[in-house]
Amino acid sequence: MTLNRSRRILLALVLAAAMLVPAAIVSAATGPATPPPIAIGPRLKPHAIPHTDVVNVYTAINAPLPPQALEANLADGGRTQEKPGRGIRQTATGIGLGTTLYSTPNVCNNFNTADNWAAKGVDNNKWDADSDIYTDWYMGWAPFAINDGGLYQAKNVVFSRERVVGPGDDHGPNQNSAKIYSGQPYAAGFGSPIIPVPAGFEGGQVMVSANYLIWDHDQGGKEGGKDGLDYDWASLGVKAGAASDQAHYVNGYVRGEWSIMSHTIDLGYAHDVMVLLQGHSPIVANSNIFFDNVTIAFMHGDKVHYLSDCTLEGTVK
Repeated sequence: MTLNRSRRILLALVLAAAMLVPAAIVSAATGPATPPPIAIGPRLKPHAIPHTDVVNVYTAINAPLPPQALEANLADGGRTQEKPGRGIRQTATGIGLGTTLYSTPNVCNNFNTADNWAAKGVDNNKWDADSDIYTDWYMGWAPFAINDGGLYQAKNVVFSRERVVGPGDDHGPNQNSAKIYSGQPYAAGFGSPIIPVPAGFEGGQVMVSANYLIWDHDQGGKEGGKDGLDYDWASLGVKAGAASDQAHYVNGYVRGEWSIMSHTIDLGYAHDVMVLLQGHSPIVANSNIFFDNVTIAFMHGDKVHYLSDCTLEGTVK
């Protein structure tokens, strides 16, 4: 089923707005208790960059840190950047090499197709006047953010298509990942469309995995010297029942290289699920977190069903 661009945008916004209440549990993973996250639509005025209302650095320094931020700093183990300014390590792992993420089987959303991003280039690289490259979304995977009017300001978060980190040497028009960025404190994410539980898998389990990369800014650290502050982290939330008020989370703390988060939860009586890919930073720092290659598998007894498409087009077929 092919949806035109305007319908994709409308549906993405409707789904994002629907996440206002369901995504309130995000606050438990980010620190601030209220207000709940808000859905982010095109922000043509003001743009997310440059920041229009930056947080006083001393306000951020004196704000209490959520436990996940402390865990993230401890998990780093005192490792500094590979070289000064190099936020992505050049060492090879089983998942990737530098900016390159290796392919993954059974992926239902890889964020790749350029035409499926809401803000896409047209007419010799000019941008559509009705789109905003700073609040982009992909096929119903819609952006949202905490907005308390103080430390956490949704307008200071960027959601964008990333064309280098992920594709690496294979970068091209249809090789992309999803990026969340801010130089200000933020708690934000991409929420999936509502994903129905396939027939025959009710009462079973759902297993969700996603690749992520946290840019290792190692703020204040020095090569061969002290470790810097590494308080930002990634998280993967899974909701059994897209309209429920609770999501189950795992956090990702690996820095400077592609890694993976995976989570399995019981479906109970749920007839649908929602997935949340989130980035968090409680301090003023150059925080960039990238996501790619989402896999979703439903399980019941000895039966396993991997979704081939968990974008909006796949879920409304």
